[in-house]
Amino acid sequence: MKKGLAFIILLLFLFPTMASAHTKLVSSNPSNGQVVTEPINQITIEFEEALEKLGTVKLYKTGAAATVANVSVKGNKLIADLPNSLENGDYKIEWKVISEDGHPVTGQIPFKVQLKQVENKATTENKTTDKAVKDKATEKQHKEATPKKEKSKYLIPLVAIGVFGIALMVGGVLLWNRK
Repeated sequence: MKKGLAFIILLLFLFPTMASAHTKLVSSNPSNGQVVTEPINQITIEFEEALEKLGTVKLYKTGAAATVANVSVKGNKLIADLPNSLENGDYKIEWKVISEDGHPVTGQIPFKVQLKQVENKATTENKTTDKAVKDKATEKQHKEATPKKEKSKYLIPLVAIGVFGIALMVGGVLLWNRK
């Protein structure tokens, strides 16, 4: 009886991480580190699971707030309209959603806008070769610099709590069996 009770309590400590899983980012448009070369009028962020209707999107251009409108949640997507075409520059999207299990999840997506400028034909032809070489170099750097899947910032504390819980349970079982 005592061993069965100890086993059940031990199982409860081993599996709490399953109940505290948070939804994860699946994709976004624009994506992390993307160089946008065509005008965009909407930001779309997709998650693994459905979201609560509460979600926010903030857009920053080189630290200054930019305008977004009509932020909405549709199933597992967070969508924000951009009232104007974005100007060239570095941008950062800050998003916050609440997964269906009630946990808030936040993140950032940096990207760059480099819209093509209207140029005369002679200048364009000369720059095309240089641009192709630079694009290949930039693409290679981007592939090397793009981080692999971001590990959850909660993983280490959860593992530590789990190990502490197991140690506590084993100590309790040993102490209980000594009597």
